[in-house]
Amino acid sequence: MRPVDRAAPQCEIAQEFEITHLTLQPNVRPRRLQECILILEGWRRLADESRIPVFIETHRDRMTTDLFFTLDLLDCFPDLKLLGDLSHYLVAREFAWPVDEDDQKMIEQILDHCWAFHGRVATREQVQIEISFPHHKPWVDLFLGWWEYGFSSWCRRAGPDHILTFTCELGPKPYAITGLEGNDTTDRWAEAIQLMQMVRSLWKKVSSSIRFS
Repeated sequence: MRPVDRAAPQCEIAQEFEITHLTLQPNVRPRRLQECILILEGWRRLADESRIPVFIETHRDRMTTDLFFTLDLLDCFPDLKLLGDLSHYLVAREFAWPVDEDDQKMIEQILDHCWAFHGRVATREQVQIEISFPHHKPWVDLFLGWWEYGFSSWCRRAGPDHILTFTCELGPKPYAITGLEGNDTTDRWAEAIQLMQMVRSLWKKVSSSIRFS
């Protein structure tokens, strides 16, 4: 079955249950841009036919695994809608600390196409760190700054009836760091609540100062 055809049943289910959007994690890895263009055109056609917003997730080991390649895709499809999980790009590109201006601008290009977010905090070596550890605060602040930019960008692009979805996506091992006995080093549920509170405060700050289009 072709990659485009595999998404058809999901679009039908999404239409039946009137969900806000469908996220496609593009589990195909063409090496050339032209092959990706054909697949994306097919997915976009399905989205138009089902009238369900379809967002392409940024994720390692997927079509969007590489930041540069994804930016090339955006050059081909300036209106492509992404679901941004920025932790994958920080790990995959191993951004130095502090993040330099060129890397920041590339992330902002991604954020300017994000219509939803998966939330976790990464470092250049680890995709999901403990946000409650004081020495991780610089990385937490980095992601909060990226999300603030992304929320502001979304507000400028969205209409009054649009819904912004942010998922606190703190996964189990191997996403989470584990101790000697293989258990999480923190309570992931407690950290998810902490992250939710941070993001809600951030959203309140951004949405109160920006007029929707």
